[in-house]
Amino acid sequence: MEKILIVEDDRFFREMYSHLLSGEGYEVHTAASVNDAMALLRESEYHLIISDLVMPGETGIDLLFQVKRLNPDIDVIMVTGNTNVETAIHALKNGARDYLLKPVNPDEFRHTVALCMEQRRLLNENSELKGLVHLFQVGQTIANCLEIERLGTLVVDSFANELGTDRALGIFPDEDGRLSLSELRGLDYEDAELITETLLSRYADSIDTFWLRERVTDLFPSSTDSAGCLSPGIEEILILFVRSKTDLQGIVALFSPEGGSLPAEINQRSLHFLQNQTSLAFENAARFASARNMLYIDELTGLFNYRYLDLALDRELKRAERYGSSVALLFIDLDLFKGVNDTHGHLIGSRVLGEVGALLRKSVRDVDLVIRYGGDEYTIILVETDAESAAHVAERIRVTIESHRYIADEGYDIHLSACIGYACFPEDTKSKLELLEVADKAMYRGKFSGRNRVFRALMEE
Repeated sequence: MEKILIVEDDRFFREMYSHLLSGEGYEVHTAASVNDAMALLRESEYHLIISDLVMPGETGIDLLFQVKRLNPDIDVIMVTGNTNVETAIHALKNGARDYLLKPVNPDEFRHTVALCMEQRRLLNENSELKGLVHLFQVGQTIANCLEIERLGTLVVDSFANELGTDRALGIFPDEDGRLSLSELRGLDYEDAELITETLLSRYADSIDTFWLRERVTDLFPSSTDSAGCLSPGIEEILILFVRSKTDLQGIVALFSPEGGSLPAEINQRSLHFLQNQTSLAFENAARFASARNMLYIDELTGLFNYRYLDLALDRELKRAERYGSSVALLFIDLDLFKGVNDTHGHLIGSRVLGEVGALLRKSVRDVDLVIRYGGDEYTIILVETDAESAAHVAERIRVTIESHRYIADEGYDIHLSACIGYACFPEDTKSKLELLEVADKAMYRGKFSGRNRVFRALMEE
């Protein structure tokens, strides 16, 4: 029911207006002064105020200014005598919806109020429609994002904008599939790490929760070691869980703005809509990544192929440059592999290449990348590896290839050796293209030196 506040110092008019509007089904309250009216406005919400323009003490114009400061969405209709029309027009220019002249005609009075309420309803419907269109556009933007690297940023920003806060964090799968802190807005990193650890320990196994609203004092009780560790100003947290069926895909935590609070009432439908769009986006991005990875996978060995080398090397060199670490690149070429094909056939030769790939994978860490460059050539990217460590790894791989007996489970006695060349970033070069060239030269240097060798070629060679 729409609520109307009548502000009129004359009891006769006050009661007449109230009687007319109550008969139309409105909830009507009355006040005899501006002070009384403001007291009621602070206690309750009203859709419309009907105020006399001239009253003892503060006037209707004073009330208009105070109302618009308190809540600009409240409509105000002024009632005035003929001699105050100019003042009423001044009120219109400063935000009043309409004005009526005394003596008020009851039919005109009811019509003016009804028209005002109808316009409010239309504006509200239009505003709600705009909000739904905006929400749909945000949801579509999220759902259409196929890049997992961008998706976390997009999701956190969208939820933060919806709640009107600039402090948030996002917990999403890292490259190894583990949930970890991925996005951060307006918080200290130490606070974010502590909150992430707490959220994962408390809610990672919760399969039926979609969102929670927590006070920091509840999330970190005074009895815990973490109590009091957070920076001041973090009062309240809204925790949103992104799920695909029962699998937890991510957590978004939104925090009360500094010096403020989260909205008292949260639009759950909007949150659920964005959560559903986010879940759909992660599923689509995972499918897209899987399809994209097929372009970079060598069918014979299951290793990454040469197409992936450029992407991976570019990424790892940028990371090394950012963190001041080293990257080593190994080029591996099997010696006299043509003889295997000539002696045993290409089918066995292909199986030998697959077995070499498996040996290489076992010879390096999970974070390192093994790539079949083509034919009987392989490339390995060793992350956070300097020249000395790269030499040890290359020699270990050379010995492993030489000492292994291939397709032994079927009675074959196939032995191989390999030449391995390596180069390091940034010690040997800071250029990606030169790094590839130097490592390749080092490998061929081994070929020309009698095979089954490990070489590091420097730029001046």
